[in-house]
Amino acid sequence: MIEKNKPILEVKGLKTHFTTKRGVSKAVDGIDFTLHKGETLGIVGESGCGKSMTSLSILRLIPSPPGKIAGGSVLFKGRDLVAMPEDEMRKIRGNEISMIFQEPMTSLNPVIPVGEQIAEALRLHQGLGKKAAWDKSVEMLKMVGIPSPEKRAKQESFQLSGGMRQRVMIAMALACTPEVLIADEPTTALDVTIQAQILELIKELQTKIGMGVIMITHDLGVVAETCDKVAVMYAGNIVEHASTEQIFADPKHPYTQGLLNSLPKIHEDQEELITIDGNVPSPYNMPAGCRFASRCPYAEEICTAQQPDLISYSEDIKVRCWKYTDKWTGTRDKEGVL
Repeated sequence: MIEKNKPILEVKGLKTHFTTKRGVSKAVDGIDFTLHKGETLGIVGESGCGKSMTSLSILRLIPSPPGKIAGGSVLFKGRDLVAMPEDEMRKIRGNEISMIFQEPMTSLNPVIPVGEQIAEALRLHQGLGKKAAWDKSVEMLKMVGIPSPEKRAKQESFQLSGGMRQRVMIAMALACTPEVLIADEPTTALDVTIQAQILELIKELQTKIGMGVIMITHDLGVVAETCDKVAVMYAGNIVEHASTEQIFADPKHPYTQGLLNSLPKIHEDQEELITIDGNVPSPYNMPAGCRFASRCPYAEEICTAQQPDLISYSEDIKVRCWKYTDKWTGTRDKEGVL
């Protein structure tokens, strides 16, 4: 049992690196966050920032070689998943911690009926018999809103629409009533109506089961709709961590500000979209200082020389930026002019 107010999941200093011919890619380079029971944490950032690698690292699904968890810990109910033997990890993966993967077509077996794929997890983790597992898989398909679940359970994934395949993935992830659900871009490539249905479904099931949810996305609209807290990632680091309300009302880090400024403004006279100048640094050659410095309008000399720590701005706000330390001189304005 989890003590009251104690996180169900604690990620501390997590590092995931890939060794290739080009060198070492620091996909995830020392991140920290917590997740409580019944809470939804959004992890946001542009493509390649390390969001999906973070989720795969939690479940120890990093392909090795070339990847490996190079440091840190992932505490689930006080037990370190990083140090756990593989046979014990298999009992947790898909049972106590489940994941909705980004691409259902690559995650579902195309030659096995979807009901059988759900039933297999139930037999493995819950010890159900063949008929009981099949009946439960049909029940799960019904719960996630798939019409004619008895018929659909006997079909292969290629016979289903994209929205149905995503619902099958959700049914599979929730079949064993997990305590933590990781949803990696659960609405990617779905039309807007289906997106809303999927997000509402996850919220309903979360309320019913009481699980903690990690919502990985680059869609700030999804974050605003579903998340309690947000961790903003950039180039393998978390650069800001705060409540969803705080992130949208008063973002602290220049990267978070840039993300929000780049959103289309429906009710304003906006001729063109605002963009963030420059490019993300290569994971093979990270700069010595702040990884956002080359794109930041506030960057000073210290920003390019030394990387800032993720500091506590207030009780519930953390930010990785020299602007919020006594080393900041404030000699640049928002246009970056001295």
